[in-house]
Amino acid sequence: MLVSQIDSVVKWLASNVCGKITLKVPDDYKNDADYPVEMVHPAAFPLYVPGKERLPPNVPAPIPSICVQLMEGNDDLTKSRRSLQIRLCLACWNPGEHGDATFQARENPAALGGYSYYLLSDKSEQSYVRNMDGWKDSLTFADLVLRELENAEYIAGLRLVKEDGIKFGLFTEDGNIWDYYPYWHNWISFTLEAGITPKNPKIYENLL
Repeated sequence: MLVSQIDSVVKWLASNVCGKITLKVPDDYKNDADYPVEMVHPAAFPLYVPGKERLPPNVPAPIPSICVQLMEGNDDLTKSRRSLQIRLCLACWNPGEHGDATFQARENPAALGGYSYYLLSDKSEQSYVRNMDGWKDSLTFADLVLRELENAEYIAGLRLVKEDGIKFGLFTEDGNIWDYYPYWHNWISFTLEAGITPKNPKIYENLL
C-alpha cells in the first residue's frame, strides 16, 4: 500500500506539474558561454534522486527534478485513517543567463515572494552572463508546484489535508541557506490522508 501511494504521487506530479515547465540540463564541464542550452521537463522520482548511472530510460539527467519523500506516517486505527507527511525536494541547475533562457520578474501578489518570473525569448544571439540568479528558476518551479497543490482536493486519490496547510522553504545547514552553485534546491511539505481497512489476524478468526 505505501509503495503504491508514493508511486501514485510521483505519477500525479509527472502528469500535472513536470510537463508545465522546462529547466536547464546540467553540464558541469560547460557552464559558461560554450554551454549549448538544453531545456527539459523535470523528472519525478520516489524517495531518492538516482545517480547518472541509474537513471530510468528517457530521463537525460537527475536534475532538474522533483523527489517525493515520505517523512512520517500515522495510522489512526480508531478512525481507520492513514496520514502521510510528504516532502517534495525540488532541484534545478543554472549558472547564469544563457541568451534565450533569461527570466524577467513581474509583480504578482498571488505568487511566492510577490513576483512571477517569465522566460524571455531572444534567440538572435547566445549571450551569457554568469550570476547567482538561478534561485529564480528554483522558486518559479516551487510556484508552479504550489499552485497545482493548492488547486487540488485530492492528489492521486489521496486527500490533501488543507487544514494542515502547505509549508515550503529553502534547505539550510547551521542556519545558512545551502549554496551549491550552480545547483538550486527548495522543499515543499504537506499532509495526505487515506482510509485504511484493518484486517483481523488469522489467530483471532476462530474467536469472532
